[in-house]
Amino acid sequence: MINFKSFKRIIPLSFSGAMAILVLGLSCNDKEDEKVDFNAEVRPIINNKCISCHGGVKQSGKFSLLFESEALAATKSGEPAIIPGHADESEMIKRILHEDPEVRMPPEGPPLDPKEIDILKKWINQGAKWEDHWSFIPPTDKEIPEISESGWTDNPIDAFVLEKMEEKGLSPSPQAPAATLARRLSLDLTGLPPTPEMVKKLEESPDLATYEELVDELLASPQYGERWAAMWMDLARYADTKGYQKDRHRPMWKFRDWVIDAFNADMPFDQFTIEQIAGDLLPEPSKDQLIATGFHRNTMTNDESGTDDEEFRVAAVLDRVNTTWEVWQGITFACVQCHSHPYDPIKHDEFYEFYAFFNNTSDADTWTDSPTMPVYTKIEEQERANILHWIDSVKSASPKTNYQFAHQIEEKEVELKSIRPDPLPVMEELSADERRQTFVFERGNWMEHGKEVQPGVPGSMPKFPDTLPKNRLGLAKWIVSDDNPLTARVTVNRIWAQLFGRGIVETQEDFGSQGFEPTHPELLDWMAVNWMKEQHWQLKPLLKMMVMSATYRQSSELSKEALEKDAANYWLSRGPRVRLTAEQVRDQALAVSGLLSKKMFGPSVMPPQPDGVWQVINNPEKWIESKGDDKHRRGIYTYWRRTSPYPSMVSFDSPSREFCVNRRIRTNTPLQALVTMNDPVYVEAAQALALKMKAAGSTLDEQLKEGYELALFKQPKPQVLSSLEELYQTAYLHFEANGEGLENLGKQETDPSINALTMVANSILNLDGFITKD
Repeated sequence: MINFKSFKRIIPLSFSGAMAILVLGLSCNDKEDEKVDFNAEVRPIINNKCISCHGGVKQSGKFSLLFESEALAATKSGEPAIIPGHADESEMIKRILHEDPEVRMPPEGPPLDPKEIDILKKWINQGAKWEDHWSFIPPTDKEIPEISESGWTDNPIDAFVLEKMEEKGLSPSPQAPAATLARRLSLDLTGLPPTPEMVKKLEESPDLATYEELVDELLASPQYGERWAAMWMDLARYADTKGYQKDRHRPMWKFRDWVIDAFNADMPFDQFTIEQIAGDLLPEPSKDQLIATGFHRNTMTNDESGTDDEEFRVAAVLDRVNTTWEVWQGITFACVQCHSHPYDPIKHDEFYEFYAFFNNTSDADTWTDSPTMPVYTKIEEQERANILHWIDSVKSASPKTNYQFAHQIEEKEVELKSIRPDPLPVMEELSADERRQTFVFERGNWMEHGKEVQPGVPGSMPKFPDTLPKNRLGLAKWIVSDDNPLTARVTVNRIWAQLFGRGIVETQEDFGSQGFEPTHPELLDWMAVNWMKEQHWQLKPLLKMMVMSATYRQSSELSKEALEKDAANYWLSRGPRVRLTAEQVRDQALAVSGLLSKKMFGPSVMPPQPDGVWQVINNPEKWIESKGDDKHRRGIYTYWRRTSPYPSMVSFDSPSREFCVNRRIRTNTPLQALVTMNDPVYVEAAQALALKMKAAGSTLDEQLKEGYELALFKQPKPQVLSSLEELYQTAYLHFEANGEGLENLGKQETDPSINALTMVANSILNLDGFITKD
């Protein structure tokens, strides 16, 4: 290509202006040599302007832009619409440039702008080469950036983040105060606020070593497993009922307990995956590995009379296919049930090839939930063990003793039979001679069978190894193989979103071409590879690396610079500040008030909820409020009924669990304030907190400061303290003048000071700072 500066030297000064213009024109064509980036420049135009008519669902003129082979193939006219290397001869470009609006493409909406047309022309002239979408390309180990400002970076995460900050003209925020950091860390790792001792320790020694000790302590806490299992319950669509209209009870709590144990044991994620998808197919599977398969027995079943069992068995299998893709691959696979994917390279037939992996389990849509396995609570297991030990000890004695105790042995055996286990649904593969055939459903209709297919994975994904069995076990191993481009990325991104409030890919549920591009692609790939290779799929080292980063430890205060350049914090120029989850809001209120029970595991409990919520047709089951500590257990143990989820959870955006939910959308509504002000759980928490405030000091100032600090781990500012004092005085005068009492923790409280402190505590538990992680 001609260089204008060098060419200018040999042009006589007498050359005409026209020649100069020609030379300028030649110099501008230097850009023709610039390689067009298909994913960054071409694919967005195709997806936004072309694919709705020329893709997986609709192929007008028999022209599709979903696959390279289809795009370059002959159209309805018999000629290809794209001729690589010749944009001006390509019908696609001719139609885009056509002056007649009846002929011009796209047919609806405004024409492409000149810049978009130029990109498409250059792309075709350069050979019309396709590229896989970034998420379908296996991640590679990225080089950690070298950063001059080394004083801020504490681990590789910071290097990637700081490089992006500098690119955007941003600088990091200072570290958050020790108390704020301790609260953020504890809520993120355990879902509960820190103890005052934890906060004091970090405030007295705010160095990285003390902070790391706190990280290790929280990761080792039994409450860690409960917090991360709560996240997994949305993905597993865990519930204690079957769904649909009757929505009868189904004992799945043992699966929930298995997940808690798995997180606490830091089970490698590849093993965690295999046991849930195919634990029953492992050699001599253990009881726990069978329980793990409850992941896919969480699908709804419809035992209403008159329903077609096969229809709802198929619905359950479809759900398992779609859930597997959303949880582990982050791709909107569900639409491929009816047609080829409109935006991603997945064909209609390939959906049913994948479906075939799940189509040969023995469960059916029946009221028995067969196959099941008996599960006992820990108390029942101990009772059984004690009875069996007594019977064995008597029977092993002399025949005479055996005869003397014969009647008691009979009574013990009757008692043993009376301890009836819950039947937990598990997965079970059909035998070879019972295997079902799998057919393509025409347009997704389960009653319209097309051609028969065999188990397989989409051609756009890594090949299914010949060494793996064509069943769920082989599929699970394919999902967590090093060659799979999505599993590690999707999971690391999900964990990142839990800590920072937003994923590096914001659309956690969609890593396809219609999802958001990653803000820090190199960081995402580096973490994904490092997690697989160096951290061996274990979650605790990954979390520790994230929370130890200077990026995570930043203050969440919004600077003027960040407001102008990074208002939404996409570039991580400050710490995370997001509303807590439904479970965390409730658990925190119980924790700071001292009511929270630390009891773990076992059947789900029924804390207080308004009357009438369970008024469902044709279902005699009732909400029976739990007694004692059970009414104050963590939210993860709350009984989850799909047709009537726990009301205060729903108000704070928890799902119904009918289907897999990858990302809860946070809302801000008046109903949430009504919950935290009036729900029995929060009222009880306010009452208990008031008693702690009363006992904390002899002066009102001391009592108010105690309540605020117990909830927020910092002293109230003067204006805040003044507002709390004003509220107290108003409430006190009211209770004193009217002689009214409050029903406080099961008794009628007549002391106006305690009643007034209850009103103050209720307000503290409603503060934005209390229901927000900052």
